[in-house]
Amino acid sequence: MITSSSRRDLIDRLRYTFINADYKEIDVLIAGLQNKSNYEELCEEFFQGCSIDSRGYLVPSGFFSDNAGTVSLLYAMYELLGCSPDTFLLKHRVTRVKFIGKDLTGYFRIPRGLFSLPRIEALIVRGIGISRLPDNVHAARSLRILDLGSNRFSRFPESILKLPNLTALNMSYNDLSALPDGIGRLKRLRIFNLKGNALSVLPPDWHRLQNLRTLDLSMNRLKTVPDSLRTLVALKELRLAYNELSATDEALWEKRSREDSLGDQGSLGIGS
Repeated sequence: MITSSSRRDLIDRLRYTFINADYKEIDVLIAGLQNKSNYEELCEEFFQGCSIDSRGYLVPSGFFSDNAGTVSLLYAMYELLGCSPDTFLLKHRVTRVKFIGKDLTGYFRIPRGLFSLPRIEALIVRGIGISRLPDNVHAARSLRILDLGSNRFSRFPESILKLPNLTALNMSYNDLSALPDGIGRLKRLRIFNLKGNALSVLPPDWHRLQNLRTLDLSMNRLKTVPDSLRTLVALKELRLAYNELSATDEALWEKRSREDSLGDQGSLGIGS
Protein backbone atom coordinates (compact mmCIF):
# COMPACT_ATOMS: atom_id res chain seq x y z
CA MET A 1 0.00 0.00 0.00
CA ILE A 2 1.33 3.42 -1.00
CA THR A 3 1.05 6.02 1.75
CA SER A 4 0.38 9.68 1.08
CA SER A 5 3.97 10.59 1.97
CA SER A 6 5.45 7.96 -0.34
CA ARG A 7 3.09 9.08 -3.11
CA ARG A 8 4.18 12.67 -2.56
CA ASP A 9 7.79 11.54 -2.83
CA LEU A 10 6.96 9.71 -6.05
CA ILE A 11 5.28 12.83 -7.45
CA ASP A 12 8.32 14.95 -6.64
CA ARG A 13 10.66 12.47 -8.31
CA LEU A 14 8.42 12.24 -11.37
CA ARG A 15 8.32 15.98 -11.74
CA TYR A 16 12.10 16.20 -11.64
CA THR A 17 12.34 13.37 -14.18
CA PHE A 18 9.81 14.94 -16.56
CA ILE A 19 11.68 18.24 -16.55
CA ASN A 20 15.02 16.60 -17.30
CA ALA A 21 14.00 13.63 -19.48
CA ASP A 22 13.79 13.42 -23.26
CA TYR A 23 10.54 12.57 -25.05
CA LYS A 24 11.21 8.84 -25.40
CA GLU A 25 11.98 8.56 -21.70
CA ILE A 26 8.75 10.39 -20.86
CA ASP A 27 6.75 8.02 -23.08
CA VAL A 28 8.24 4.98 -21.32
CA LEU A 29 7.62 6.51 -17.90
CA ILE A 30 3.97 7.30 -18.65
CA ALA A 31 3.40 3.82 -20.05
CA GLY A 32 4.72 2.43 -16.77
CA LEU A 33 2.47 4.71 -14.73
CA GLN A 34 -0.59 3.51 -16.66
CA ASN A 35 0.04 -0.01 -15.39
CA LYS A 36 -0.17 1.08 -11.76
CA SER A 37 -3.38 0.23 -9.93
CA ASN A 38 -3.58 3.74 -8.47
CA TYR A 39 -3.01 5.51 -11.80
CA GLU A 40 -6.19 7.59 -11.51
CA GLU A 41 -5.16 8.75 -8.03
CA LEU A 42 -1.79 9.77 -9.43
CA CYS A 43 -3.55 11.76 -12.18
CA GLU A 44 -5.59 13.52 -9.52
CA GLU A 45 -2.34 14.40 -7.77
CA PHE A 46 -0.62 15.53 -10.98
CA PHE A 47 -3.41 17.89 -11.97
CA GLN A 48 -4.43 19.10 -8.53
CA GLY A 49 -5.26 22.79 -8.71
CA CYS A 50 -5.36 22.89 -12.53
CA SER A 51 -8.40 24.60 -14.02
CA ILE A 52 -10.04 25.42 -17.35
CA ASP A 53 -10.39 29.05 -18.38
CA SER A 54 -13.45 30.53 -20.09
CA ARG A 55 -12.11 29.67 -23.57
CA GLY A 56 -11.47 26.02 -22.78
CA TYR A 57 -7.68 26.14 -22.24
CA LEU A 58 -6.00 24.18 -19.46
CA VAL A 59 -4.49 26.44 -16.79
CA PRO A 60 -1.53 24.60 -15.18
CA SER A 61 -1.00 24.54 -11.43
CA GLY A 62 0.79 22.50 -8.80
CA PHE A 63 2.79 19.74 -10.47
CA PHE A 64 2.78 21.67 -13.77
CA SER A 65 2.93 25.23 -12.44
CA ASP A 66 6.43 25.87 -13.81
CA ASN A 67 5.79 24.42 -17.27
CA ALA A 68 6.24 27.73 -19.14
CA GLY A 69 9.29 27.33 -21.34
CA THR A 70 9.90 23.77 -20.07
CA VAL A 71 8.96 21.86 -23.21
CA SER A 72 9.42 18.39 -21.72
CA LEU A 73 7.05 19.12 -18.83
CA LEU A 74 4.53 20.70 -21.19
CA TYR A 75 4.71 17.58 -23.37
CA ALA A 76 4.30 15.33 -20.34
CA MET A 77 1.27 17.33 -19.17
CA TYR A 78 -0.75 16.65 -22.31
CA GLU A 79 0.50 13.08 -22.65
CA LEU A 80 -0.66 12.35 -19.10
CA LEU A 81 -3.98 14.09 -19.59
CA GLY A 82 -4.69 12.27 -22.85
CA CYS A 83 -3.74 8.92 -21.32
CA SER A 84 -5.69 9.51 -18.11
CA PRO A 85 -8.72 7.29 -17.40
CA ASP A 86 -12.00 8.30 -19.05
CA THR A 87 -13.46 8.81 -15.56
CA PHE A 88 -10.99 11.67 -14.99
CA LEU A 89 -13.28 14.67 -15.53
CA LEU A 90 -10.58 17.25 -16.31
CA LYS A 91 -9.82 15.29 -19.48
CA HIS A 92 -13.32 16.04 -20.74
CA ARG A 93 -13.20 19.77 -20.07
CA VAL A 94 -10.29 20.81 -22.30
CA THR A 95 -11.58 22.10 -25.63
CA ARG A 96 -8.63 24.18 -26.88
CA VAL A 97 -4.86 23.61 -26.97
CA LYS A 98 -2.25 26.08 -28.20
CA PHE A 99 1.51 25.86 -28.81
CA ILE A 100 3.20 28.98 -30.18
CA GLY A 101 6.89 29.00 -31.14
CA LYS A 102 7.74 32.27 -29.43
CA ASP A 103 6.50 30.84 -26.12
CA LEU A 104 8.66 27.71 -26.29
CA THR A 105 12.38 27.11 -26.00
CA GLY A 106 14.03 24.23 -27.82
CA TYR A 107 12.61 21.41 -29.93
CA PHE A 108 9.01 20.55 -29.10
CA ARG A 109 7.20 17.36 -30.05
CA ILE A 110 3.40 17.36 -30.37
CA PRO A 111 1.99 15.06 -27.67
CA ARG A 112 -0.03 12.13 -29.02
CA GLY A 113 -2.17 12.33 -25.90
CA LEU A 114 -3.88 15.57 -26.84
CA PHE A 115 -5.61 13.86 -29.79
CA SER A 116 -7.27 11.59 -27.25
CA LEU A 117 -8.97 14.48 -25.47
CA PRO A 118 -12.65 13.73 -26.15
CA ARG A 119 -13.86 17.33 -26.49
CA ILE A 120 -10.96 19.09 -28.17
CA GLU A 121 -12.32 21.52 -30.75
CA ALA A 122 -9.36 23.76 -31.59
CA LEU A 123 -5.65 23.01 -31.90
CA ILE A 124 -3.15 25.78 -32.65
CA VAL A 125 0.42 24.69 -33.38
CA ARG A 126 2.08 27.70 -34.95
CA GLY A 127 5.71 28.52 -35.64
CA ILE A 128 7.41 25.64 -33.82
CA GLY A 129 9.05 24.06 -36.88
CA ILE A 130 7.22 20.74 -37.03
CA SER A 131 7.08 18.79 -40.30
CA ARG A 132 4.79 15.92 -39.29
CA LEU A 133 1.92 15.09 -36.97
CA PRO A 134 1.45 12.11 -34.64
CA ASP A 135 -0.17 9.07 -36.23
CA ASN A 136 -3.34 9.27 -34.11
CA VAL A 137 -4.64 12.62 -35.38
CA HIS A 138 -7.79 10.91 -36.67
CA ALA A 139 -8.80 10.16 -33.05
CA ALA A 140 -9.69 13.85 -32.50
CA ARG A 141 -13.14 13.46 -34.05
CA SER A 142 -14.48 16.64 -32.43
CA LEU A 143 -11.70 18.88 -33.84
CA ARG A 144 -13.14 21.83 -35.78
CA ILE A 145 -10.20 24.29 -35.98
CA LEU A 146 -6.65 23.25 -36.87
CA ASP A 147 -3.93 25.90 -37.21
CA LEU A 148 -0.56 24.60 -38.42
CA GLY A 149 0.72 27.88 -39.82
CA SER A 150 4.41 28.81 -40.09
CA ASN A 151 5.86 25.34 -39.73
CA ARG A 152 7.88 23.09 -42.06
CA PHE A 153 5.37 20.77 -43.68
CA SER A 154 6.56 19.75 -47.14
CA ARG A 155 3.79 17.16 -47.47
CA PHE A 156 0.16 17.66 -46.56
CA PRO A 157 -0.60 15.37 -43.57
CA GLU A 158 -3.21 13.02 -45.01
CA SER A 159 -4.34 12.10 -41.50
CA ILE A 160 -6.08 15.48 -41.50
CA LEU A 161 -8.47 14.13 -44.13
CA LYS A 162 -9.89 11.82 -41.45
CA LEU A 163 -11.21 14.74 -39.36
CA PRO A 164 -14.89 14.84 -40.41
CA ASN A 165 -15.89 17.94 -38.44
CA LEU A 166 -13.05 20.26 -39.48
CA THR A 167 -14.37 23.71 -40.45
CA ALA A 168 -11.17 25.82 -40.47
CA LEU A 169 -7.70 24.73 -41.57
CA ASN A 170 -4.61 26.95 -41.65
CA MET A 171 -1.56 25.56 -43.48
CA SER A 172 -0.10 28.94 -44.42
CA TYR A 173 3.65 29.57 -44.62
CA ASN A 174 4.78 25.98 -44.90
CA ASP A 175 6.59 24.20 -47.76
CA LEU A 176 3.69 22.41 -49.43
CA SER A 177 4.19 21.71 -53.14
CA ALA A 178 1.01 19.66 -53.61
CA LEU A 179 -2.31 18.79 -52.03
CA PRO A 180 -3.73 15.25 -51.83
CA ASP A 181 -6.48 14.24 -54.25
CA GLY A 182 -8.72 13.43 -51.29
CA ILE A 183 -8.95 17.03 -50.11
CA GLY A 184 -12.65 16.93 -50.98
CA ARG A 185 -13.24 14.66 -47.99
CA LEU A 186 -13.19 17.76 -45.76
CA LYS A 187 -16.79 18.48 -46.65
CA ARG A 188 -17.50 20.77 -43.69
CA LEU A 189 -14.49 23.01 -44.32
CA ARG A 190 -15.41 26.72 -44.42
CA ILE A 191 -11.99 28.40 -44.18
CA PHE A 192 -8.85 27.07 -45.91
CA ASN A 193 -5.62 29.10 -45.71
CA LEU A 194 -2.76 27.94 -47.96
CA LYS A 195 -0.97 31.26 -48.30
CA GLY A 196 2.82 31.25 -48.65
CA ASN A 197 3.47 27.70 -49.86
CA ALA A 198 4.89 26.31 -53.12
CA LEU A 199 1.74 24.99 -54.78
CA SER A 200 1.93 24.87 -58.58
CA VAL A 201 -1.13 22.70 -59.24
CA LEU A 202 -4.38 21.99 -57.42
CA PRO A 203 -6.24 18.66 -57.06
CA PRO A 204 -9.40 18.06 -59.10
CA ASP A 205 -11.97 17.42 -56.36
CA TRP A 206 -12.67 20.97 -55.16
CA HIS A 207 -16.32 20.53 -56.17
CA ARG A 208 -16.86 18.49 -52.99
CA LEU A 209 -16.03 21.45 -50.72
CA GLN A 210 -19.45 22.99 -51.02
CA ASN A 211 -19.29 24.69 -47.60
CA LEU A 212 -16.02 26.53 -48.35
CA ARG A 213 -16.41 30.28 -47.89
CA THR A 214 -12.80 31.55 -47.74
CA LEU A 215 -9.87 30.16 -49.74
CA ASP A 216 -6.44 31.82 -49.61
CA LEU A 217 -4.05 30.61 -52.34
CA SER A 218 -1.94 33.75 -52.47
CA MET A 219 1.87 33.65 -52.57
CA ASN A 220 2.14 30.24 -54.26
CA ARG A 221 3.35 29.15 -57.72
CA LEU A 222 0.05 28.62 -59.49
CA LYS A 223 0.19 29.14 -63.25
CA THR A 224 -3.44 28.25 -63.84
CA VAL A 225 -6.61 28.24 -61.78
CA PRO A 226 -8.84 25.17 -62.20
CA ASP A 227 -12.33 25.99 -63.37
CA SER A 228 -13.60 23.57 -60.71
CA LEU A 229 -13.34 26.46 -58.23
CA ARG A 230 -16.36 27.92 -60.03
CA THR A 231 -18.46 25.10 -58.59
CA LEU A 232 -17.93 26.32 -55.01
CA VAL A 233 -21.22 28.14 -54.66
CA ALA A 234 -20.63 29.16 -51.02
CA LEU A 235 -17.22 30.75 -51.74
CA LYS A 236 -17.18 34.42 -50.72
CA GLU A 237 -13.45 35.16 -50.75
CA LEU A 238 -10.78 33.74 -53.05
CA ARG A 239 -7.25 35.14 -52.73
CA LEU A 240 -4.86 34.54 -55.64
CA ALA A 241 -2.37 37.41 -55.45
CA TYR A 242 1.37 36.80 -55.95
CA ASN A 243 1.18 33.62 -58.02
CA GLU A 244 2.48 32.97 -61.53
CA LEU A 245 -0.84 33.42 -63.30
CA SER A 246 -0.89 34.84 -66.78
CA ALA A 247 -2.38 38.29 -67.35
CA THR A 248 -5.22 36.59 -69.26
CA ASP A 249 -6.09 34.33 -66.34
CA GLU A 250 -5.95 37.17 -63.85
CA ALA A 251 -8.23 39.29 -66.04
CA LEU A 252 -10.64 36.35 -66.48
CA TRP A 253 -10.94 35.72 -62.76
CA GLU A 254 -11.32 39.43 -62.03
CA LYS A 255 -14.10 39.64 -64.62
CA ARG A 256 -15.87 36.63 -63.14
CA SER A 257 -15.53 38.13 -59.69
CA ARG A 258 -17.15 41.39 -60.79
CA GLU A 259 -19.95 39.53 -62.52
CA ASP A 260 -20.65 37.42 -59.45
CA SER A 261 -20.60 40.51 -57.27
CA LEU A 262 -23.11 42.27 -59.54
CA GLY A 263 -25.22 39.14 -59.51
CA ASP A 264 -25.14 39.22 -55.69
CA GLN A 265 -23.59 35.76 -55.57
CA GLY A 266 -20.24 36.79 -54.10
CA SER A 267 -18.59 33.45 -54.88
CA LEU A 268 -15.25 34.67 -56.24
CA GLY A 269 -14.14 37.75 -54.32
CA ILE A 270 -10.43 38.22 -55.05
CA GLY A 271 -8.39 39.21 -51.99
CA SER A 272 -5.12 41.16 -52.09
